Amino acid sequence: MVLKHLLEKVVLEYPEASKDPFPKHPFASYFKKTIPKSIESFLHLPDMYSIEASAGKGAWAKVPWIAIFNILVTETVTSGFYCVYFFPVDGSGVYLSLNQGIADIRDECGLPGSRNRVRNQAIFFRDTLGEEAIKDFSDSLDLKLTFIRKKDARRLGQAYEAGNIASKFYPRNEIPDDEVLTDDLNKLLEIYFTLFEKVFSINDIQNYEQKKDDWFEDLTKYRIHRVTERNQSLSKKVKQLQGYICKACDFNFEARYGEVGKQFIEAHHTVPISSLSKAKIKLDPIQDFTVLCSNCHRMIHRIKPTPTLEEFKKILKM
Repeated sequence: MVLKHLLEKVVLEYPEASKDPFPKHPFASYFKKTIPKSIESFLHLPDMYSIEASAGKGAWAKVPWIAIFNILVTETVTSGFYCVYFFPVDGSGVYLSLNQGIADIRDECGLPGSRNRVRNQAIFFRDTLGEEAIKDFSDSLDLKLTFIRKKDARRLGQAYEAGNIASKFYPRNEIPDDEVLTDDLNKLLEIYFTLFEKVFSINDIQNYEQKKDDWFEDLTKYRIHRVTERNQSLSKKVKQLQGYICKACDFNFEARYGEVGKQFIEAHHTVPISSLSKAKIKLDPIQDFTVLCSNCHRMIHRIKPTPTLEEFKKILKM
């Protein structure tokens, strides 16, 4: 019983542990380091997923969490959407939730406005998924925030509650066995990926819809391909490792535009679209990407099927 044991351990031991000083506390270290590794080794999730857990930074979190990110969508609880286990303040149990980050939106429109926005987005996401798809995750997210005295901590919990798209509650003394927990998590991860497909389709594919029959046998694979390129943290790694000169035409933005062009280039995902699937996506910043200037990047995507870098360079020489 791996998953059941981990969740029960947090529910039962966190309230007492959080009464002690936070720095170097063994339970805080266990929460951050051991829990993600244990879940990862138990679940054997595809490469596109990463796991992170937090008991707080500098002080105990009032609402600790264990999050599972689809790294094509986000790698942090501050933006995008993700699957997460939340532990209510009163230790009454644990929620499995599909939730949203709010920090980026808060910077844009302020705290009250950001909560309203993610709350409205949650409604939109539920409508997009459909009632039938999320029927097993229809519990309201109640983190028992009235137990918190600190205003800032309550605000963070309120952001979690506002961002809830779908959730299921496991009471403290009724946490099911690993088979049920794993089945529920896999269901929610499937919902997570479905939402990713639908939202990306709505936001980014509208201009391509009328041509999709000519261009792509599987539009989902194209979405994965393009979102992989747009993953900011991965793109940053690609550029740091491969440099800032276009691999197709040798254009150097800094040489042409000076300081404003310094460290500017675009990351291009070179893995063939036909090989992509939601079960396994390569994300190696050296093997599976190259760097291109804006013009070359746009042009390489106009050619169907997308050529390799070497094929594209031959085209440029014609």
